[in-house]
Amino acid sequence: MILDTGVYWLGEKGNAGGEVLGWLDFTSALSHSDNYYFYEMGYRLGVDRLEKYARMFGLGEKTGINLPYESEGLAPSREYKEKYLDDEWYDSETLDAAIGQGFNLVTPLQAAMVMGEIAANGKRFQPYLVHKIVDADGKVINEYKPTLLSTLDVPDEVIQLVQQGLRDVTKEGTAAGVFGAGFPVDIAGKTGTAENSQGADHGWFVAYGPFTNPNIVVAVIVENGGFGSQSAVPIGKRIIEAAFGLDGSIPYAEAPGNKRR
Repeated sequence: MILDTGVYWLGEKGNAGGEVLGWLDFTSALSHSDNYYFYEMGYRLGVDRLEKYARMFGLGEKTGINLPYESEGLAPSREYKEKYLDDEWYDSETLDAAIGQGFNLVTPLQAAMVMGEIAANGKRFQPYLVHKIVDADGKVINEYKPTLLSTLDVPDEVIQLVQQGLRDVTKEGTAAGVFGAGFPVDIAGKTGTAENSQGADHGWFVAYGPFTNPNIVVAVIVENGGFGSQSAVPIGKRIIEAAFGLDGSIPYAEAPGNKRR
């Protein structure tokens, strides 16, 4: 339990809009996107541990998808700042790194990959485009299959705790206003807002479902959209509705989200 008093003692940082949430445990902090809680956790862990686990998730490197021009993003580290900015690392920058701001650079594909790892209980698969390519005679020219790249070196109960927090996002947290308790598919997700030095902030939403047997991952970013809960979540919901045949565009039984893999 950590007490969110509104303004963190280091750097005088807080939640968007000055929100104060009081005593919070991990799942509550995750579901309500409480900056204060993760400032404190980031400060306790330090940037070196944050970098270690970011890279364990596959951040800071290309996913390996079979497409050109993929960006590797950036996992913040002391080494990066010393090498490229010729400056030491400051504790206030650890706070930014802990909530995905500051030097962090993540592509939508990488965000989807991270959610996929949590959905798959820690297993990271290499993403790919197109299942197979066949010629005019029906001969298979090329076929792509899931490739396991790594498994998170963390206890199962930790992954389950993260899963529960993500599920609460759509039930009682920052995405609950859009999904609501009556949404027919149990969805886990996370909203986010990415700072943008060139203009208005970008809105994020990443999700997976169904919660107990997931096979769909969605990543949405709305450039200059502001809060992800307001800009990206409604789009993510529409995608999820289409994936599970809830919008009537295709028969329910044929919807990709209803086909078990």
